[in-house]
Amino acid sequence: MNKNMNSITFNHSRLAGYATIIAATFLTGCVNQNTLAEQTLAPISNPCQKITMLANAYKTNFETLKQSEVKSRASNIWQAKYHLVGNNCKIWSFGANNATYSCNTIEVEQQSAQKYYQNAKETIQQCLGDDWRLTESKRNHDDGLKAEYVNEINDLTISTHLVPSTGVFKSKWSVYYYIGNVDR
Repeated sequence: MNKNMNSITFNHSRLAGYATIIAATFLTGCVNQNTLAEQTLAPISNPCQKITMLANAYKTNFETLKQSEVKSRASNIWQAKYHLVGNNCKIWSFGANNATYSCNTIEVEQQSAQKYYQNAKETIQQCLGDDWRLTESKRNHDDGLKAEYVNEINDLTISTHLVPSTGVFKSKWSVYYYIGNVDR
């Protein structure tokens, strides 16, 4: 009985694999390369796989994630093909081998933002190995917080920031996510 169940599972897996290959072949002829790249990256739903994919992309300055360039005077900026949260993630480059991937949540009430921030910290901590060191502190220019996970071996920082909106009457907050160089 157990052997038959393994055979059914194997056949189901093989069938799913064939369906994926056929669908991918069909899509290649119907969409442009940027859209295809987004579809290839988008199905990652496991948070640890997302973090690993972004950490690996850092090694090549996020080249595989760069989409359209955004005009800027101070640095090179690209829209990202892959969005950790929301749909406005960007890749910032401040010179050779110095790129940062950045995303943020929409502005929400402080309590909701604090939940996002706490969940992000916990998720990142669960996904990283022993080579990472956590430092949590207040942000320099506002009343927000930042949690930075640093891997000095790979010269990489993964951080999340709880950021208040500026303005006299606003009480909205955002959570930012950064993946980039240790020196930032």
